[in-house]
Amino acid sequence: MNLLQANLFKKTKTPEGNLLLIVAFCFLLSSCIQGSARSGRSESAAVVNSPSTVSVGYGRVLEDNPMALTGNTALDEFFDISSLIKGKGQFITFNDRLYEGCLGLNSSGDISSCFEVRSDRGTTNALAAVQQKWAFDPKSSEFAQVMAFYHLKKWFDKYLELLRDLYQNKSNPSVAPPFNYLTSIPNELFSSKAYWYGGSRPIVAYADCALDGNASFDFSDMTYCFGRMIDSNHYHRMVHDPTVVYHETGHALTQVMMNMRNVSNSLVDRADIKYGFYDESGAIQEGVADYWSHAINGRSHFGEWGLGKFGSSSRPVDEDDPLHAPGISRREDERLQYPVHLNYDVNDPAFQEEEVHNAGMIASHFLTAFTRDLMSTCSMSFSDASTHVLWFITEAYAELGDLTTSASDHSGGSNIKKSTINHISNIDARGNRVSLDWVTKVTPITYRSFFQKFSKYVYQVLSKNSSTRCNGVNYPIDQLEKLLDTYGLLLFKNYNENGNNSTSGHTGISRQVPSNNRLRTVLVPKTHLKPDPRPEASKFFVFDKRADVLSLVGGLQQLGRIKQISSKIPSQLDYNNNNGQLSPGEVAGVAINLYNDSNSTISGVQILANDWDHAKKDSGIYKPCGNFEDAWPISTEGAASVDVGSGQGNCNYITKVNGLGLTEPDESLQPVCFVQLSENGATRWASQKDLMSKVPIQDKDCLGAGETTVTNTKDCFVRAVHGADFAWYEKIAPKKNWGQTFPGENGQPNFNGSNVFLFEVNPNTPPGTTFDCRLRARYTNCSDCFSDPNDVNGDDFLDYEFSGNKPFKIIHFKFTVID
Repeated sequence: MNLLQANLFKKTKTPEGNLLLIVAFCFLLSSCIQGSARSGRSESAAVVNSPSTVSVGYGRVLEDNPMALTGNTALDEFFDISSLIKGKGQFITFNDRLYEGCLGLNSSGDISSCFEVRSDRGTTNALAAVQQKWAFDPKSSEFAQVMAFYHLKKWFDKYLELLRDLYQNKSNPSVAPPFNYLTSIPNELFSSKAYWYGGSRPIVAYADCALDGNASFDFSDMTYCFGRMIDSNHYHRMVHDPTVVYHETGHALTQVMMNMRNVSNSLVDRADIKYGFYDESGAIQEGVADYWSHAINGRSHFGEWGLGKFGSSSRPVDEDDPLHAPGISRREDERLQYPVHLNYDVNDPAFQEEEVHNAGMIASHFLTAFTRDLMSTCSMSFSDASTHVLWFITEAYAELGDLTTSASDHSGGSNIKKSTINHISNIDARGNRVSLDWVTKVTPITYRSFFQKFSKYVYQVLSKNSSTRCNGVNYPIDQLEKLLDTYGLLLFKNYNENGNNSTSGHTGISRQVPSNNRLRTVLVPKTHLKPDPRPEASKFFVFDKRADVLSLVGGLQQLGRIKQISSKIPSQLDYNNNNGQLSPGEVAGVAINLYNDSNSTISGVQILANDWDHAKKDSGIYKPCGNFEDAWPISTEGAASVDVGSGQGNCNYITKVNGLGLTEPDESLQPVCFVQLSENGATRWASQKDLMSKVPIQDKDCLGAGETTVTNTKDCFVRAVHGADFAWYEKIAPKKNWGQTFPGENGQPNFNGSNVFLFEVNPNTPPGTTFDCRLRARYTNCSDCFSDPNDVNGDDFLDYEFSGNKPFKIIHFKFTVID
């Protein structure tokens, strides 16, 4: 089970010591939080909770956590929740066990078992009723299971009601307003059971899971693990705080939303948000999950009992919450702001760390503020306003996760889809779906992409096409943009309504964001990101300690990010020698020492080491293009001569099908690493294929031998491990490198699976061989990484352009293989 993907608690601070390569399993072990002191307090129960005291199908649960029910924030961990069990009970289910089905729009879309609740992973069946009733001792595991079921059902019912309403009034250009917009909700949402992940298996909740002081949702098998309160030898469990259940429900339903279009179109692949470490998609999902709790109870705080009392790790969702540090309030100039508060730890404001739960608070606070705005501007009830917010979240995630790339089942006129997403759905030479690589690393979910999509749907539903959903009038879209800006989230210049179709380009018109609405959101040109230029600074760090790299590989495999390392590398990494260099036969971690030379913070920094369109065939061999921003290499150093013109095979041409398909026979994606060859007293940069004729080496000895039917010889000697070929940095402060921005407790940066690539070196690579790996980088608050600054319309780059160099800053990683 992967507990690293959606845990409630943030990881603890790393201990002082040398520069660490922190691996996935270390994060798992460091998720424990110390509990508070015991005082021995207890109270007697108000009602004996037994089958004889309730009706058939009924039981008793806590409607909220003990602190919320009593209004007493000083409750200690020995408080007896039995004293809160009162009344005639709540309806649970007439089923004989704790499972529940889902009703579609008709019988063909019904699912007999959508979710079920069990005790722990050693239990094979859902809890059975006693005398057809669900009343159990509040200190028992059975009571915890009924609690989990009741609160899961509350959220699932609310969400399915929203989906049925959306589907029955689904957007179609032929339907009258206010639903006349291009929805991402698939046509066959219910008949394909896409509303519930295809209905192939129920979501299973383990309410008394063997996980101390935490709770998690595992995307790989769609299971919850609700643990026990940390450092307690009594009966308290995570599910006694329903906000914990609601948060984890947010994770499960995000997975459903992300894959609605994939399930509906019968794709096998799934767009998972897997984050054992830091990335912005994980941060946003944590914030959305926190908002999920607010959408049920309307409170300003999440997890005050389950996380706060037992772990000092609860989180607010509103600036007016008293837990916030001084200076944080609802005032426009005192709200949580991107990127300033990405690493703001409300429980320890002085501590600086890249952490998804902290970074996600910017998203949760904006969503809460927007809910209030809808209530005020549109005279909506809290229930109606929060339902609209969930509507827009659903639309955004359904589009962002679409691996079919079509973005909508409807056309924008003349049978042309107005938008595409995640490029193309083709399968590449490694057997991977291109669109899955896109959503994972090439155009992943960021604070920019999520809120651009979210805002697009707000605009289309509430602000145009004669919409009357906002108290009979159009919602003022300037108001949304100004609210986003107070959070530093007005990161986009255009709503991209006219699409970025690789074939038809931008079709129609799209709202541009007026520059005077962007006052607090700072956009920085990509030229300011570079390897640290200071003479005393290292350009990169290499980690090749065998135990560390083995653990990191294992952790990334557990996350599902990588399948395997090359069969040419010993499985136990026998060649790894811990000399801080790349050596033949090693798998090594590499971190680029990036520097921000601007006067503003840059954030959401991402570096890619995957194949891209930067070399063309010249005289029968592939040579690097020298006409990009890095002006590398020059013609006398091996640059391709086909760097003029706009047709296929020229360096000015970017493949429109990601180097796949018969329509572009002269186009192919190439690996990032080129090799330096010496010939006749001169050196040139060449493809690794060229080196094969010099060594010599046979195809069967290349790193990719045996992985596909045809051995890939393009990266025979050195390559980034697929799935470990991208890295994230939360932010880099002005005039500093990343390590100075997050120095760690001992002043040294903490490297981990988020910011470290994995590179493989073929055992047959001659020592002394020099490679130059041409990486690409960009960041979320970049002014020219997502749209051309010379485009007067502010349109986003077309999907296919992310196969090339234009959206990115090129970063060189040059090294010599040392024996």
